[in-house]
Order: sequence, then structure tokens, then C-alpha cells
Amino acid sequence: MSSPEDNQAPRLSRAASTVRKSVFAALSGRIEARRAAGEPLIPLQIGDTYLPPVAEAVVAPSAEDLGIYGAIPGLPELRAELARHRREQGLVTAVGPDNVHVGCGCTHALFCAVRAVLDPGDEVLVSSPYWPLFPGLAASAGASIVEVPLAARLHDPDFDPRALLEAAVTPRTRALYLITPNNPGGQVLDPRTLEVCAAFARERDLWVFADEVYADFVYEGEHRSIAALPGMAARTITTFSMSKSHGLAGARIGYVIADEPVIAAVRKISNHTLYNVPVTMQRVALAAQQHGAAWIDAARHHYRAARDATSEALTAIGIEHRPPAGGSFFFLDLGPRLGSGDLTALLERAIDHGVLLAPGEAFGEGFERHVRLCFTGVPVEQVLSGVERLGRALEEA
Repeated sequence: MSSPEDNQAPRLSRAASTVRKSVFAALSGRIEARRAAGEPLIPLQIGDTYLPPVAEAVVAPSAEDLGIYGAIPGLPELRAELARHRREQGLVTAVGPDNVHVGCGCTHALFCAVRAVLDPGDEVLVSSPYWPLFPGLAASAGASIVEVPLAARLHDPDFDPRALLEAAVTPRTRALYLITPNNPGGQVLDPRTLEVCAAFARERDLWVFADEVYADFVYEGEHRSIAALPGMAARTITTFSMSKSHGLAGARIGYVIADEPVIAAVRKISNHTLYNVPVTMQRVALAAQQHGAAWIDAARHHYRAARDATSEALTAIGIEHRPPAGGSFFFLDLGPRLGSGDLTALLERAIDHGVLLAPGEAFGEGFERHVRLCFTGVPVEQVLSGVERLGRALEEA
């Protein structure tokens, strides 16, 4: 006779228990209730764009593309175009198609890169605040993260990147993860900080994951890639996303650029996860890349104007902030306005007023009273309406 224990499933993996839930899990009930009631909700929580895609990128799938498998690393012509584009920008040097691997979004491309270079027990020094999905990618390889507030301290007059890195490194440290322009804070790492990080990586023999998905949208200063610094090409894995650079989030095209031995390892991981990215979506990406220069310039103009208008609106409701130098987000410290109040309660009130924001706890330790606000996902008039609604929610705190 079977016992109750016989009907219990085996335990889940350690990775499954380590990876955190969606950053919006705590708010999901409130969000669904509002949507079920048919009440509008301004989505300022995620890094979308409201701009229509490049016209030439709208291509119909062919029977051939639908009926056969594609190349595992991506279409050769797409990889050649992506390598040319980033090479001419000066972000990477001496790269060609064999240095590029196309993934199903940057998340998948970076997942394959993480699995290619990290082992269980490894540690990654992660510049914080950080993109919330990276810790889960590291956990999938059995690795863990150690937060280093490089981006958070960038404007501190006493900022010493070398001291921060030295304080965090251990014998298990295997890699460094940098985001510039930063998601969520919009900071652009300056040349001095990049050079310190590069020297540290060389001295400690570390891999560098360089998340540069917002490289095309810098409003103050200049974006530079750590991969272009002396001695860094062989140890740097740079990630880009056409969801950001060309507004193609629905096409799910991202890519990594790295030295050929790294790309060869990435391809093996991709072969055993996705096999190949849908070919039709790659053709969409190719057309967007070939015809998208004017789109990027126009988007940068619109985004900068939206950033400036949003900054003025935030000042008007009494939120002190530093306008982002790049990217799509404001990362706002609401602690001074909340006092002893609860951030989740505030976010729920904001939903009741019709605006959705991302809670700061997802972006690293010490940001539990921050929120992330996207200024590129909807037309600026809606962004400003969302800021006004946030102000009303704050007044009720």
C-alpha cells in the first residue's frame, strides 16, 4: 500500500530555488485586478519603445525560412553586418562574423556566454544597481554574484573603483559584470573607471561581461567599450540587444561579441538549448540593421527630449534625482518622500492611480526604496501623466 510520501515529487534543482520570481510578483494581484476592471494602466515599468520599427524591417516570412533549420550561430550576413556596425563605431576592434553569436534576445545570448565560461562555485563581481535577470543567469551555471556599487558610487567625489573591487574579490572570483549605460540608473562609465576595471580584470585573470545594450542611446558624455582597451578583447564578452538599439523587442534578437574560442563555446551551449534563432526574425533584424541608422538618430532625439521633460515633471512633484546620462530609465530614491512608509504600499497606490513602476529591490542591495521609471516606452504625454499620478500616490503616503 502506498503512503502519502509516495505521491510527493522529488526536489527541484538548486538553480530553480535560487532564481528569484518576477520583480512584479508582489504586485501581480493589484495589476490583474485593475486590468480585469478595464481600467487603463500606464506602463512605465519596462524598457520598451513607443516608436514604430524601421519600415524596411517588416518582412514577410518565406516558405524556405519557415521550412528549414537555420545556422546555429545566426545568419552569416546578419553576423557580418552586426560586426561591421560595432567595429565602425569603435566599440570593438578587429572583429568579423566569427566573433558574433546571435541569440533569442540578449538574455539567451548572455545565458549561453555565462554557461560557456562559469562553473559551479564561481563568483561574479556585479556592478550595482544591475539588470535583474543577470543573477538568475549566473545561478543557472551554479555561480553566485557579489555586488559592487560601482555605478551607484560613480558620482561620489570619494569614489575609488579599485578599492571597491579589491574589497569584494575572493579566490572564487571568476568574472566581472558591467553595465554601461546602466540599467536601471542610466550612468555611463567614464574612461578612468573602465581602465581601472580593465586593469583589475587583467591582474586577476577575470572574464568581463560587458552589457552594452543601451550603447546607442547616450545623452551626456560618451559611451566606450571595455573590449576596445589594450589586452581586453580576449577576455571580454560584450552583449547587445536589437530590442533596444532598433526597437525590436518582439523579434527577440540579441547577440554577443567575443574572441573566437569563446564564441565556439557559446555555439555549443546554444546548440543544446535553442539550436537556432527563428530565421524570419533574423531577416527582420538584418533589414533593420541595414536601414536603421536614421531610426536610431531619431529615437535618440525623441528619448533625450522625453528624458528632459520627465526630469522637469519629477522636479515639479518634489522628487530629487539625477537625470540619466543614457538608456531608458530614471532610478528614483523615494526614501526622502516615504519616510517610514512602505514602498510596496506606494506602488499599489500608484497602480490604483493608473501607473506601473518597477520596485527597486530587484536591482540590488540598498535600493529597497527606489523605483525604476521608463521614459521611452510610451509617448511623452503619457510619461508625464504617469509622473503626475505617482505624485498623487506620494501625497497619500
